[in-house]
Amino acid sequence: MKKIIYFLLTTISISNLAFSQETEFKFDKNGFTDYVVTQCEGKTQTELYKKALDWVSVTYKNPKEVIKAQIENDYIRIEGSSNNLLCKKVLLSTMCDNAKYQIEISFKDGKYKFDVINISGYSSGSQYSSGGWYDVQFDKMSEYYKDNGDIRSMFKNYPALFSETFNGLNISLQDFLVSDKIPSKKGNW
Repeated sequence: MKKIIYFLLTTISISNLAFSQETEFKFDKNGFTDYVVTQCEGKTQTELYKKALDWVSVTYKNPKEVIKAQIENDYIRIEGSSNNLLCKKVLLSTMCDNAKYQIEISFKDGKYKFDVINISGYSSGSQYSSGGWYDVQFDKMSEYYKDNGDIRSMFKNYPALFSETFNGLNISLQDFLVSDKIPSKKGNW
């Protein structure tokens, strides 16, 4: 009987872990959070989709260029950029590569999924390497973390930069979606 109870409790615990949804992006030895789900109680799928399009228009300088794909009331895929996302500590200095990222925002009644689907960096190159675009991979965290779980000194900035960037965007989107106002870019002129 004890074995059956233990088995059931173990199964329930594992299923809870498998189906729990992240609410915040983290970059740690286990990887970079795949996606987060954010609650927006009382908002329909259609309302969330339309307001998210408005958020893109207010947030990004060239919204038509930022939107890469969309299916009405289902999802929006955007491509943004950052000048300080990929900063590495090299010897006594910090070197930052420009970055671009793709985010897919999917909608259901009362919630949306904010999924970082790609991050690419741009290196201008050096005397030792050619420059160009490269994909940032998270399938082998041993590149970023030592066997003992400590982050490699070269990548010490990654956890904060990744978390701040994508959590900041998600909070901005959530605040916009739950607000009844649409801020104008025009301001006082």
